[in-house]
Amino acid sequence: MTLSKEEAVRFLRDVLHIPDSSKQEPSLSFLNEIVKSYQHVSPWQCISAFALPRSQRHLPTWEEIKRNQFAKRGGMCYENNMFMKELLYAFNFDVNYASVHVYNPNDHLTIMVHGLTGSSSRHWVDVGSTFPLFHPIPFDFDTNTIEYDTGFLRQRFVKTNSIIEWHLWRHNLPYDGCKLTNDGWYKFAYIKADIPCDLNVFNSPMTDWYTVEEGNEFFQKPRAITYEKNKLIAIKGQKLLLETSNKVIDRKKLENFDEVVKAYETYFPQLPTEIVQDALHHTVFNIELSN
Repeated sequence: MTLSKEEAVRFLRDVLHIPDSSKQEPSLSFLNEIVKSYQHVSPWQCISAFALPRSQRHLPTWEEIKRNQFAKRGGMCYENNMFMKELLYAFNFDVNYASVHVYNPNDHLTIMVHGLTGSSSRHWVDVGSTFPLFHPIPFDFDTNTIEYDTGFLRQRFVKTNSIIEWHLWRHNLPYDGCKLTNDGWYKFAYIKADIPCDLNVFNSPMTDWYTVEEGNEFFQKPRAITYEKNKLIAIKGQKLLLETSNKVIDRKKLENFDEVVKAYETYFPQLPTEIVQDALHHTVFNIELSN
């Protein structure tokens, strides 16, 4: 499971529109350019996973991931961040997998990049989240907390011993049951920043995201999310969400099956219509539309 330097250069040129990368050396500026460009091109989406009939669902193979990434189809955290790790490795970045606990241990795969601003520096990269992180996050901050405003979303990271807590501001409730802090933030996830991970530790929880329907919010409300000029574009269930210029999310209800399909064709044209239709038919979302 690798990406050749030739493939990596071609991905940056043809997909991310970053030319002349063949002689680039690892640097924070180069990493920033890759991460930001990726977030604007490759979506987070679970449509591809649920387009398959139930009996055929599986954890994506490396070849499937690579094919979808070159087609600008993106995927869930397992696909997007695994590909990003191999992409960075092909350009000689010192990079490893890092584990995040959202609902359960190891249920979100991310990556850590080392040595860009000093021998012990760490930068956390996540291009597989439904919440935007348009640049690497330095995890060597001196204080206990750093905050970021990214368009409509306000986020912060809080050091707690070897764990870094990922918080979202009170107006951005990520999921039901999220704990509210005393100062008005939701504890969204817990990042094991100091522990490099082997890919195998993610196999079981990631397989569940792709195959288990019960309790799977992505199966209940299939979705796709991307960012254009740092502004949110999302389809979540029967809702179309568009971020306006004043950082407000405009929400529109899609009234029927055809409107949902049309929205995907408009905002996510890289996802073939037949895949979108199959995904909607194979999830409980189709039942909602039929009522």
